[in-house]
Amino acid sequence: MTGMTNGGFRELVGVAPRLREPGHRSWDAVEEWVGVGLPEDFKEFVGLYGDGLVAGHLAVPHPEGVDPMVDFMRRGRRKLAAVLPDYVEDVGQLDFDPAGLVPWGYSNWDGDDCLLVPRDGGEWDILVVFRQLACVRLYEGGFTRFIAGVLSERELPPGWPVFEPAWAPIEGSPLG
Repeated sequence: MTGMTNGGFRELVGVAPRLREPGHRSWDAVEEWVGVGLPEDFKEFVGLYGDGLVAGHLAVPHPEGVDPMVDFMRRGRRKLAAVLPDYVEDVGQLDFDPAGLVPWGYSNWDGDDCLLVPRDGGEWDILVVFRQLACVRLYEGGFTRFIAGVLSERELPPGWPVFEPAWAPIEGSPLG
């Protein structure tokens, strides 16, 4: 499950998406800061449901949201640099360069951070840094599979609750 159409995400999330997707300049600024093109399914989901909470606690920023994505990613990279030394053993067992990780969300339930992990051939995985459990976990198969696992509770990260609704806008969002 590497990608999904607009209708597929709508069916998965169960609510209508926003009508205001980020402009090309906004995505260009994000990808310029990241240094690589981001996965299309991630960009599609963010365009439809970014600046929102998934399952009541997983905050997903939007390039033009209340906490613009580039600002969120900058802070996420600083947090990651501060946390990684405590997780060297876990990270050392994974086959990726920590400098290439891309922050994309966090759980406001317990402070866990979600990052995109670039792979050869344009594939991406998800890494979750579990603050309360003091470990990391790699979720293979891409962004869509991860979100589907969270919302279906089939592959729910340890300690994550599932609250209703499946998605809601972040309070104060300029996206309406």
